[in-house]
Amino acid sequence: MEISPGLEGKLEQIAKLPPAARAAIVFGVSALVAVAYYFTAYAGNHDELQRLRVNEAELQRKLGEVRSVASNLAAFEEEIAALESKLTRVLRQLPNKKELEVLLTDISNLGKTAGIEMKSFRRQDEIVHDFYAEVPISIELDGRFHDLVRFFDMVAKLPRIVNMGSLSIRVSSEDFDQTRLRISGTATTFRFVARKGSA
Repeated sequence: MEISPGLEGKLEQIAKLPPAARAAIVFGVSALVAVAYYFTAYAGNHDELQRLRVNEAELQRKLGEVRSVASNLAAFEEEIAALESKLTRVLRQLPNKKELEVLLTDISNLGKTAGIEMKSFRRQDEIVHDFYAEVPISIELDGRFHDLVRFFDMVAKLPRIVNMGSLSIRVSSEDFDQTRLRISGTATTFRFVARKGSA
């Protein structure tokens, strides 16, 4: 490599200087190169490196969350399936309007099967709540004690919810062979009310 005459002259002058001065010049030039490197290359890259480290930490946090969900995915799916199954069972106990008529017919048929006489069986006005409606039914039954007990037992075993409220019991007829009772009161069943906007 060829050195220009001007540079060669300056190098000769530096070579003639005492060793302490030469060391100071070498140190000054090195410091100047280091400062120039810091401001031109390192400082910009350092800020970028810090930004990337923060980004990496955030991605590691999100990855941890995703791994946690993925490891519990089977448990979440089982819980959702169990809740859906429970909801289906509960909704079976709350008939919709069409199924309600079938339920009322079933209750009437149970009375005939039990051997009791249905004197009165009248549906009253519904009481609507959030997602269900109470359906009160005014009832008046006549029959022997054991037949009435059998009727109430059969009603209790229906898959639908039917509550018997306060009942009034009196003797309707009595002879040497049997005593017949007259029961009057209100039975309450419930039906599902679809919310507006739901399918």
